[in-house]
Amino acid sequence: MAQEYKVRLARRADEMLLTHTEFLARVNVGAARKLLADFKKVTELLGDNPHTFSFADELDVPNIPFETYRKCVFGKRYKALYLIEDSDVYIDVIIDCRQENKNLY
Repeated sequence: MAQEYKVRLARRADEMLLTHTEFLARVNVGAARKLLADFKKVTELLGDNPHTFSFADELDVPNIPFETYRKCVFGKRYKALYLIEDSDVYIDVIIDCRQENKNLY
């Protein structure tokens, strides 16, 4: 049996997901629901095996060691950045890949 991981969503990531969902809902409620469904699938995948996804090597952030954060793209244009510690997966941010995100790190 595979090890199960506990997926934990940081308050900041939760707020980001809410912001993205609210924005989509103003334009298309169905798209907002799909985003949440896709995110749920991602959390299930991360709970099963968070090592499936690659490291976020594109991050160039002082004080964060190389190969610390992993990335998972979902909903076609959103990226969750997370790290794994023992049997916990911590999702720290959820980024809309269409936006400039220099201030997130």
